[in-house]
Amino acid sequence: MNLLSALDILFPIYRIGCVFLPCFIYQYFSLRKKQEKIFISSMLWRFIFLFYLYLVIDVTGVGTLEDLLSYPELIRPEEINLVPFQSGVGLLNLLNIIMFTPLGFLLPLVWKQCRKPVVSVLLGFQFSLMIELLQLFNRRTTDIDDLLMNTLGAFVGFLIWLLYRKLINKTPKEIQSFSQREPQIYLILSLAGVFFLYHWRFFLELAYF
Repeated sequence: MNLLSALDILFPIYRIGCVFLPCFIYQYFSLRKKQEKIFISSMLWRFIFLFYLYLVIDVTGVGTLEDLLSYPELIRPEEINLVPFQSGVGLLNLLNIIMFTPLGFLLPLVWKQCRKPVVSVLLGFQFSLMIELLQLFNRRTTDIDDLLMNTLGAFVGFLIWLLYRKLINKTPKEIQSFSQREPQIYLILSLAGVFFLYHWRFFLELAYF
């Protein structure tokens, strides 16, 4: 196996690790404090949730510390849109709704404290806002349309969860929670992991070494 083939395998693993590693560290220290037995199913739901966060972060392309240090200016007004729907409504808006719909569904499905619409939708808003702010660092457009559509997507996902609960005619049990703010912690740690740990230029230099 040559170097390029090895990098093709290692690079996706590295990207996933930037999201998962901080969250796994949090889980490790949380588990040390738990006296009760933690079921495998509880950990599986956490893995599914974290993998979804990785997919969103990978698609949106958040900025990193390396990006921040690479550009001379932090704020570029031409890359910030604060006027809603200035370019109209199109396919991209629909895709942003679809992208955050699983978040609005998974949060109440997994955690009892997220079974109020204001909680799940607010978390969707906060996650989207953090992504948009991090995109200031990597020459991607920070767009209020994305923020609004992502938040709407979280709300749509919550409505789908309500429909799901009605169809099965019972409230699903929440997983064993580490803390009341566990979902928020995962959102923050996943983005922080990418911001501080993701150094794509290192792999690019290896490929052309």
